[in-house]
Amino acid sequence: MPVSTSPSSQTLPRNKAGDAVPVAIVLVVASIFAASMLVNYAANPGELWYGLLYDRNTHFGAALKLAVALQNFNAPRFLDLLVAARIWPPVADLCLALVMIIGGIDLRLAVLPSLIGWICTMVLVLLIARRLFSDQWTGNIAGALAVTFALASPAFRLIGADVMLEGPGAGLTAFCLYAYIRARSKNDSKSERWWGILAIALTVLFFEKYNYWLMTALALAIAHFSEDLAGWIKWIRAHAGTVAPGTARAIIRNPFSIVIACLVVLDIVIYASHPATVTALGFHVSVRDAWQDMETAIWAVLFVRAALLWRRHRKSFDTALGFSGRRIFYWHLLPVAISFLFPKRLAGFLWYVGAHWGDQPYRPLNAVSWQWLGFSQGFHVAPWMALLMVGLAVAAALGLSRLTNGARAVFLLAVLSAAAVVLHPNQEWRFQASWIFSVWILAGAGGAMLLSLLTTRLGTFARVALAAAAIVGIAATESRYGWTEVAYAAASHPRPGDPSDLDFANAYLPYVRGAEKVGFLTTLPQTNFYEWTLRENCHCEVRAYVPELEPFQPREQYRSATTAWLMHTPLDVIVVIDAPSYEESDVGKTYDTLLGQIDAIRQDPRFQPVATVPVPSFGATITIFRPRA
Repeated sequence: MPVSTSPSSQTLPRNKAGDAVPVAIVLVVASIFAASMLVNYAANPGELWYGLLYDRNTHFGAALKLAVALQNFNAPRFLDLLVAARIWPPVADLCLALVMIIGGIDLRLAVLPSLIGWICTMVLVLLIARRLFSDQWTGNIAGALAVTFALASPAFRLIGADVMLEGPGAGLTAFCLYAYIRARSKNDSKSERWWGILAIALTVLFFEKYNYWLMTALALAIAHFSEDLAGWIKWIRAHAGTVAPGTARAIIRNPFSIVIACLVVLDIVIYASHPATVTALGFHVSVRDAWQDMETAIWAVLFVRAALLWRRHRKSFDTALGFSGRRIFYWHLLPVAISFLFPKRLAGFLWYVGAHWGDQPYRPLNAVSWQWLGFSQGFHVAPWMALLMVGLAVAAALGLSRLTNGARAVFLLAVLSAAAVVLHPNQEWRFQASWIFSVWILAGAGGAMLLSLLTTRLGTFARVALAAAAIVGIAATESRYGWTEVAYAAASHPRPGDPSDLDFANAYLPYVRGAEKVGFLTTLPQTNFYEWTLRENCHCEVRAYVPELEPFQPREQYRSATTAWLMHTPLDVIVVIDAPSYEESDVGKTYDTLLGQIDAIRQDPRFQPVATVPVPSFGATITIFRPRA
């Protein structure tokens, strides 16, 4: 039975109102904040859309494709889009697509899933912090402190009003943590039910974003095994004795093992040599991405072998797993394993959770100071507040043994995720957003433990008054600080006053209405911004066509490639964007070299300009070309 934070602390009688009222208050306050953020965004959506290379263009574009397919009852197209979502799984895009199906295809609804995730995170922060204590009063104080810290975070609030995956990811991660704590609770009569809920939540989180799932699953697994390490060692010893002699030799000689070994060797050879084509019997076969399909084949053979073994030993297998293990295996691990049977999904998963972007300098010590800057001045109103968070979180970590079952999972999620963010070659401040709530929960728990210790000899009224004064004081102090440039940078959010990429769309959209095939020749970065703006405008399946240009090529090469592309691509209208002052550019493509595209169409007699529109915010010019009659 977990003990309270202080052996001599006064425990107030638990009542339902004491549990329900704080949740209702947090829900109302968070909803008011979210409604304000939604109104501000809807009044001027363009403020969010700056940066053609930001992932929000990809996420909104993918959701829009799903929404249009659903709107047109195009089931094959819809299923194909779901299966093709390999690098970024489809849950977030599907949620936004459903929002647009219900509320209409409207750019002003794009941030709604993130806002819902932000609200859920606020409520779950309270629920998780409260569950760390057996005493209701101390738990509510911990929850109130943690929510105060979370609500005051500038960068986290900006992320809650975005189209990125961090907002929904934080909500799902927090729910998995809460479900695990409920499942591990010894005083919860419904704890067994929560194992099934946890398994489903982890499955949804996996299809939300792989790295969120990986850090959460790893933290929960380590917490689960470490909380009863002696029992697990005993279980391993008991079941290790049931392995028949000669099992290893039988596995090596098994035909499945031989096939897998051959496929692994072939996969290594293909990956190392990177052949573009292979000639066999006079036929040229493209094998550019064959290593990805080979990984799927290896997994398929392993899956079949495991399925046969499971069928043979199912009864003993289920008995060894126990109730909680069966829920996790059948409701979580099995769906994930089946998803890897789809072509290239396993390769996409391994690439994404691995150290991609490895071309950047790798300096972990510099990463610590860099991430601290985003943590202290982006996700907190001031460095002193960040130091207070860390100090209170450390106090909670030192008192983990005095908290309830599952508290270790909160600590492990914070520590493992912080380490992963520092060690990852790609340094982005927004990577903190999906797990930073665990630090606030620990800080709230640490603050509640200190308050409980300091007020243990006071009466009930004095304890409540002192705790309320502390919470109000922290909230009032945080409210005095404005949002810094670091806060916007930490959220990858445009700063107030930045020009909007929608200025480009507003210039060319009046000239492309009704066109089914629209081409784009621009000096801007290559992006799907053009396509989603067309689809959002017409609510249809219109495509945006752009020439494929290899990086690090001269202007003349881009001109000839564009000339050939114009010859073989039938188009209704072509949008030409000349933006010399745009700050972002693709790697290996400069403004001067990309002008080769514009040279090509101006020299092509088959097309004529029909309109020229200036875009003053970027010092750009848009010219509309159409084929001559």
